[in-house]
Amino acid sequence: MHEQRRQAIRALDESDRPHLYWHGVDGDGHVWLFETVIDDGGEYWPVRHAELGSDGVARRYSWRHLEDEHGFLAEGPLYPDDFGLNRLTAEEFTTLWEALNR
Repeated sequence: MHEQRRQAIRALDESDRPHLYWHGVDGDGHVWLFETVIDDGGEYWPVRHAELGSDGVARRYSWRHLEDEHGFLAEGPLYPDDFGLNRLTAEEFTTLWEALNR
């Protein structure tokens, strides 16, 4: 099951479907980043997710690294309005994604 999920996310990530990028901050000071792909039903499926916790530790998830002891890549569609997320450009997302890898 784990490998099927990995392959499904990879296929979405590598598809030519529209990719949209999001960021947000929650009340606890967590910074969230998401790259989503729009499916046939118009839902936003996360293919990359990063967060910077109030502890200063960055965590990144994708089909290459689905989960660890701290968290995981969402298993369902993302609803940006529900989380108060704001759009980013692909370039802004990439800059932030790479910055969280240091």
